[in-house]
Amino acid sequence: MTLRVPCSAPSGRSGARAWLIVSLLTVLMVINFADKLAFGLAAKSITQEFHLSLESYGLISSAFFFLFFVTAVVGGFAGDRLRTKWLILGIALVWAVAQFSMAAAGGVAMILASRVLLGAAEGPTYPLINHASFAWLRNSDRSLGSALLTSGGALGVLIGAPVLTYMIVHHGWRSAFVMTAVVGLVWCVVWLVLGKEGPSAEGESVTARDELGAGPRVPYRLIFTSGTFLAASFGAFAAYWTVAIGLSFGPLYLQDVLGLSLAGTSNVMVVREVFTVAIAYVGLGFLITRLLARGVSSRVAHGALGGVLLLVSGLSVVLVVEVPGLGAKLGLWMVGVLAVALFPIGATLCAEIAPVQQRGGVLGTYSALYALAGIIAPAITGRLTSGGHDATTGLEHAWLVMGAVLVVAGAVVIAFVRPARDARRLRASAAAVRVPAHP
Repeated sequence: MTLRVPCSAPSGRSGARAWLIVSLLTVLMVINFADKLAFGLAAKSITQEFHLSLESYGLISSAFFFLFFVTAVVGGFAGDRLRTKWLILGIALVWAVAQFSMAAAGGVAMILASRVLLGAAEGPTYPLINHASFAWLRNSDRSLGSALLTSGGALGVLIGAPVLTYMIVHHGWRSAFVMTAVVGLVWCVVWLVLGKEGPSAEGESVTARDELGAGPRVPYRLIFTSGTFLAASFGAFAAYWTVAIGLSFGPLYLQDVLGLSLAGTSNVMVVREVFTVAIAYVGLGFLITRLLARGVSSRVAHGALGGVLLLVSGLSVVLVVEVPGLGAKLGLWMVGVLAVALFPIGATLCAEIAPVQQRGGVLGTYSALYALAGIIAPAITGRLTSGGHDATTGLEHAWLVMGAVLVVAGAVVIAFVRPARDARRLRASAAAVRVPAHP
């Protein structure tokens, strides 16, 4: 039997093996963000040692994303054709090489090359881990599963901030990169032993395979121009703007604008990431799963809720600049993190409208589009801090720009996310148009 629907999921309950795979991939995301956080925490040491201006630092931060969005697309489409176990193992190994290279850097050229290599290897990570986990999870569990995967990023900051800060303070900034590289290699060994393809890739169950076989293919141009895909991508773009700035300039903002020490900055980041994991990812993941189980439409559970989260985050970011008092600013700093819930929400929306045999490519393109914020945001922020303003004024202007992007994205998500409608339109298009087996 072949189900003629544009998306599908494994039948029955998501078993223990499924959640083991999700757990392993969540740990990979922890390492992913620890890798990126090391550069932000070492920013002062790196800029001082290599005599970099904030504008130069911003451009180097953006270099991380020069190939990121390209490899996200390529990796996503590769996930539709190759075993994700080996693709994921390969990118994790390249991370370790990039981190070792950064630790050995003797000049700006090596730093730039290391950042580009790390970004290129990390580009396919999010689409591939979602694609791999969705092959194990039933549809009603995918929002929670994707939220758990995404929470790995927050956990990476939560765990990495104090540990990497200790390494930088007591053993020098290069030690932080050596540590993350070694941890990445250990994960590769564990994944090599325990990692496994989902039922849709292995064909272990005829029932599961048939259900996951999905119906007719849909022209990619129709998927990529649907309101749901575009709005979800823009919402995640705005959310990633906050992540890119938070990793590269967040520590500088806390120290130079709010006057915190490096240790105080680390403590604030830890508290914020606890809030991120507990509320923005796990809490909202359970809430969305509960809403869907009670019959609430995906348009409301994903679209309306996601849009409101972006609006609240945007207003909070603006108020961080405008309100007086350190306590109020730090409280609003925490609330601003709610935008990151758009990453799992967007991934789940993509899975809802895309046929499973095209899901990897759709998720890869989704990730590539939102990752463009990683190029644009640090470059703009670096320019604002060097365009005739002092660093404090420039950083405050950058935070106001970030708030405006979030507010606009929130309105777009509320207005245009219509997964059920777009799924019906894509199904109708697939019935009328025969698409070749390969794009």
